[in-house]
Amino acid sequence: MTPATPAEVVRQFNKAWAEGDLAAAMRWVAEDSVYALYISGELLPAGGETVGRANIEAVLRQVRLDFEYLLYRPLNLKANGAVVRYQVEFMYRHRRSGETLSGRFRLVMRVKDGLIVRADEYHDRAKVEAFLRLFGSPT
Repeated sequence: MTPATPAEVVRQFNKAWAEGDLAAAMRWVAEDSVYALYISGELLPAGGETVGRANIEAVLRQVRLDFEYLLYRPLNLKANGAVVRYQVEFMYRHRRSGETLSGRFRLVMRVKDGLIVRADEYHDRAKVEAFLRLFGSPT
């Protein structure tokens, strides 16, 4: 069996995540992986940097509890060696307020030995933080 390319690893992760299958998505994440979400941790507990598969899984699980995913569509996936860059078109419903947040964000993932070792997620920080200030913390 041929090892998965970095682009295939990221596609498989995204497929599972879009389907809401966190367990399947986490199979593509290295034990010592790092997830950096460039949003204030004061406004969104998932914001900042999270280290380790178990911690990342807990953060991502909470995001799914706080937001209903109406749309999660990866776009323009491009790989350059072990680095995979792409955009995501999204629409989330904040469960507590019922308000929606939509737009696009960018992800840069690094893959090693068939697993994601780092994910950097870049949103329109001002927009997302304003949404969170308006509608309160997600929990």
